[in-house]
Amino acid sequence: MGSHAEWKDLVGRQVQILKDGRTIRTGHVEAVSAAAGALWIAAQGVEPRALYEKAQGHTVLPVCEEVRVCS
Repeated sequence: MGSHAEWKDLVGRQVQILKDGRTIRTGHVEAVSAAAGALWIAAQGVEPRALYEKAQGHTVLPVCEEVRVCS
C-alpha cells in the first residue's frame, strides 16, 4: 500500500480517506485548510461534500487512475 501523503499536496487528486486503518470514503479533494489539518472531499452522486480532519484520526492515501494506490 502507498504512503500517507502531505495533505497540502492533494487538492484535485483522487484519494482514499481512512479511519482506524479502514477506508471510509473515496473521492476528489476539493480544498485543504491553510494549516493542512483538514480537507474537503467534493460531493459525488449521493455522497455530500464532507470535511475530514487529522485531529479526528483520519489519514489519506492518494489513488492512481489505474485503481492502485499511488505514493
